[in-house]
Amino acid sequence: MFRRMMRMRFGKFVTSCLTQGMSPRRLALTLALGAALGMLPAVWGSTLICALLAFRFKLNQAVIQAANYLVYPVQIALFVPFYRLGSSLFPWGPAVSVDTLRQGLAQNWMSDVPLIIVATLKALAAWLVIAPLLAALLYILVLAILRSLPSSPGDAEGTR
Repeated sequence: MFRRMMRMRFGKFVTSCLTQGMSPRRLALTLALGAALGMLPAVWGSTLICALLAFRFKLNQAVIQAANYLVYPVQIALFVPFYRLGSSLFPWGPAVSVDTLRQGLAQNWMSDVPLIIVATLKALAAWLVIAPLLAALLYILVLAILRSLPSSPGDAEGTR
């Protein structure tokens, strides 16, 4: 029941975005950029970057921020995998174990700021390698989904 309710709400949200003059391509681009940037492995900045990109490319601010915030749990879940990938791609700097980060954040995190910065930079480097491909794949997937939706309640074909 909850899933069905969420699908209906998401469908209404997408429909309202489309009726505000956004083409499926523009909406797919906005959602893909918001989601890819929302996975940025740093708790600062994704909101500001999304806002600047939306302003620069005249994308819908609400849609890009919604996508950004919807993937926040994914951002948290992917920090360690991004860090590990970044450590293997860029082996410079001190080695930081996940346990050290966890203990440092739980206790006296101020003394571990340099380690946190190194881990964040490595995670960001890995994200920079993956993000363009991820955004492109998300764009293709979202565009296919949007094109399959009917453009109006009476249009069952969904052609656009």
